[in-house]
Amino acid sequence: MSSNTELRAFFRRVPVALYRTTPEGELLASNTALAQLLGYDDVDELAEGLKAVNTVYVEPDAREAWVEEVIRSGMVNNFDVELVRRDGSTVWVEDTARAVRDESGQVAYFEGALIDVTEKVKAKKAKDEFVATISHELRNPIAVMLGLGDELANRYDEFSDEERRDMAFLIARQADDASWLIEDLLVAYREDAGRIVVSPQIVDITKQVERVLEVFDADVPVEVAGEPAVYADPRRTRQILRNLVSNAIRYGGPDISVAIEQIGDRVEIRVCDTGGAIPSQEVERIFKPFEVGSDAAHPKSVGLGLSVARKLARLMDGDLTYRFSGGRSNFVLSLPAG
Repeated sequence: MSSNTELRAFFRRVPVALYRTTPEGELLASNTALAQLLGYDDVDELAEGLKAVNTVYVEPDAREAWVEEVIRSGMVNNFDVELVRRDGSTVWVEDTARAVRDESGQVAYFEGALIDVTEKVKAKKAKDEFVATISHELRNPIAVMLGLGDELANRYDEFSDEERRDMAFLIARQADDASWLIEDLLVAYREDAGRIVVSPQIVDITKQVERVLEVFDADVPVEVAGEPAVYADPRRTRQILRNLVSNAIRYGGPDISVAIEQIGDRVEIRVCDTGGAIPSQEVERIFKPFEVGSDAAHPKSVGLGLSVARKLARLMDGDLTYRFSGGRSNFVLSLPAG
């Protein structure tokens, strides 16, 4: 076997996606790793299906910027770009390439390597979105507290006792919202669930529900069968219930209610609303951190509530599930009967 043949064979089997293209976008050479990265079975299929490399760029301007950079600098390192695969899905790659010139100094072709960095890009985007949404969620209650606090500090005597009480109540409620969001974040980011403290005791679940509902403006009726008690951490139970009621107000239909019923050795607390059914394929997804339903009306939501609520429920030997029945969405918190 000649050295050129050996080199070509090595080029084709090396596990890194390699390529050689002209400045005009013609694919001169590729290997199996590149073909598979772009969704083809082999290099022959890639050569047949890919007439111009420009067509695989999600943003055509990215190809132009890449060409300009390689020609200007002679090479480019760690150039992140999104490419379209054969099936229409996309992949983010890190492109490292150099320009090869002919005897006259003109660029004859580019050669380089691509590394799949899709997960890295997704993680960065998730981080950026997380920071943006957290800033949004915290900014609102903080702005209210600052505004009302400033009014009380500078114009205290201009308000009646009733107005001052109302303003103090609003400040307390906004502070409570911010406090619970921070608590949700702490729970969501503790991968070691065993480090989350729960202190179960016999709890009158009806009183816990009523206490949670006090901070919401919505009129939410509570239907109770008997006098059920649960064996659970009261503070963590309120955290779960607060998330469920808040979720129903944000995303559910206008008719919201809570039902409490003991079934065997468990007590079910159902937070119900008249919103449309969540598609079956999305049910498990909404219980993951930073996820909301695809038709959610509030895309700026952090999407921590249901994930945190389920984690806390299971730490207390309970569970949190979803079901649609009787034309109503039901988020069902199940806890051990006390």
